[in-house]
Amino acid sequence: MLPDRGSLGAVIVAERNVADRDFSTATAFDLAALSDEQLAELDPLAINLVVARGLPALSDLDIRPYQQIVDDWTSDFVQRCLPHWEVVFRQTPHEWKNDIRYFRLGMVSQYIELELGIRYKPEQRDVQAILYTDPADLFLNGLIDSREGTCANLAALQLAVGWRLGWPVSLACVNSHFMLRFDDGNAVYNIEATQSGYGGFKSDPDSYLVGERGLPTIALECGSDLRALRPREVLGSFVGLRARHLRDLGQHRGNEAEILESEADWLLARILYPASRFLYKGQMVVSTLRGGALFDPNEAGHPNTYAGCLREVRQLRSRLSDSGSDTSQSIEPRKHSVDELFSILGAAQ
Repeated sequence: MLPDRGSLGAVIVAERNVADRDFSTATAFDLAALSDEQLAELDPLAINLVVARGLPALSDLDIRPYQQIVDDWTSDFVQRCLPHWEVVFRQTPHEWKNDIRYFRLGMVSQYIELELGIRYKPEQRDVQAILYTDPADLFLNGLIDSREGTCANLAALQLAVGWRLGWPVSLACVNSHFMLRFDDGNAVYNIEATQSGYGGFKSDPDSYLVGERGLPTIALECGSDLRALRPREVLGSFVGLRARHLRDLGQHRGNEAEILESEADWLLARILYPASRFLYKGQMVVSTLRGGALFDPNEAGHPNTYAGCLREVRQLRSRLSDSGSDTSQSIEPRKHSVDELFSILGAAQ
């Protein structure tokens, strides 16, 4: 049974939250220049909307009104609701793992659904694939305006509320799915943000999510999935949402040039969150499309020549092994996969 992976490091909680920073001219590149510690001080909602404002359709987005809305929601939760609701915990602590932290996480989830009326978009609940042509489905302005959202902006709202409360919460990924993750170095809880219609609260252990979502071991070992993201990785995830919107919009319109415009965001997202398997796949697809536009079909660099690139990778790894470098952790676990892919591509040439 896989234990919860809290040993990977507790969430960075800033000593102080910088609530009055002016984001009116900030860009994702400005934020990317900051450290984890500096980003931890900044409102995740503002970070989310700074990234969103980089889209042409949202270039005039005013961030401060949205911050005020969530400020007011958080104050209402703390002052009006939580003191009354905590009576329930004191009466039945065993129903809440005997942990006030777990109870409070549940109450935030229920507040968002039952008090604010925010829910998962019903028309998207059972779809197997979707093109996110509307950025409102991915960023917090859309969720706050419509009271309907997806895992991307629902989890981001929980994060924004948790930041205001000073809680050790961050985002976590399970494949392309986002959830909230609490990790204070002692307790670890995964909070599913899309549980509208079910009381708003669902928390599954890592072991369940690995089986339910079909996560391979390497997704955990490489640091991609099921751990609390560092602040720069959270920023990278938001930039990845922007990349996905741009790619999906180009795909919907059948416009290759528009799809290629998303490459810059995929690359920036990967710089910020290099361990992400989802971002890697998104960037590689678009960059491969770019390669087809930069090189002749038989020229090195064209996707048709990728088998040769894999041969170079094998030769590099062989030289590293001969030099006595320790490749047991970084190379050997992946060698068989590279060999298989090389064989498949080589046979297809």
